[in-house]
Amino acid sequence: MIENKYPIFGNGQVISKEALDLLRDNPAELINLMYLKQQDGIISGFDLITDSENKQVAVTKGIVKCGGKIFWMNNNYNFDMPEIENRYVLKLKLYSDFEERKFYIRNADFSLEILNNENVNIENQENSKNKIGEIEITRFITRTGAELRNDYNNFIDLRRDFNLMELINTKYSSKHELGTLHPKILELFGKDASKKENLDIFDVNFYINCLNGNVERDVIIAYINLKLHLEQENYSNEELYQHLVKILENLGKDREIVEKKRIIPRKITIE
Repeated sequence: MIENKYPIFGNGQVISKEALDLLRDNPAELINLMYLKQQDGIISGFDLITDSENKQVAVTKGIVKCGGKIFWMNNNYNFDMPEIENRYVLKLKLYSDFEERKFYIRNADFSLEILNNENVNIENQENSKNKIGEIEITRFITRTGAELRNDYNNFIDLRRDFNLMELINTKYSSKHELGTLHPKILELFGKDASKKENLDIFDVNFYINCLNGNVERDVIIAYINLKLHLEQENYSNEELYQHLVKILENLGKDREIVEKKRIIPRKITIE
């Protein structure tokens, strides 16, 4: 759970140590200015760590933006791996500021839901009224006897039938309204593409950007349209992933690493 407090200074009110500590530790205006151009989504953190021994998954601390507001989580969030076979989605539901005595409080809660065609959520009226949005963290399909994993071996391995913590539909913050792909997805594409034979200057430039960090959605779309001769301006995360898979296939097989042998010239003796 996330809970961010902002002190309220009213007339005749005694300033408490807690309020002053919050001003010191949570420079809200500075944080808002730092991520002013970022759209809704995960800004940093919220990575997934699986614990097979204890049958738990940890979501690491991080920062998200929703409805123009910044939320930060200072501690990891843990949830138990579901034992019932089904399709699940883990969401972070975010709620607007509400006043409680001397503070404005902004909070968010994780919700593990069964993913179906309608994906109907039943919430109480109070929460629905204050809710400003939700962000998908991961989705997965469970099978009895198997453990949830996040050991992605390569780019193609980001999509499996079951027991994989999927990142494809995770909304990562960028300047684009729809966000961008998770950095882990782009990193795996960059690593796989760098090993291919049929690379042109656009491929090299794109995979270097992928390995360096976040890539804007518009850059990904421009690269896809160039390589696949498409003209669409908007794609879903799922479509972006499928198009990148196609591009990776078109780049051919991995180049062979030829071991260079050092040739030592023979000595010639002249009498």
